[in-house]
Amino acid sequence: MIFYTPEPIEYLALGQELGEPVTLELPSGGLINAVSDEFKQLRIISIVSTDPLDYLNSKYQPGTIISMQPDWKKTRP
Repeated sequence: MIFYTPEPIEYLALGQELGEPVTLELPSGGLINAVSDEFKQLRIISIVSTDPLDYLNSKYQPGTIISMQPDWKKTRP
């Protein structure tokens, strides 16, 4: 069987439990979809934005681990 996905294979939940899904708002108005872990860190899963610079910013690339900061705006999914 061939399975095509835009996400890296490491991010698929193949028998492993992912953390709580979190959506964060970027300063440009875009959104970051991430999962949290027990160390108050977030692993970025995807970006949803109309600003091309958000996709070029290395801080927002999928797979990047970021720590929770008080200036992030948390949105409801």
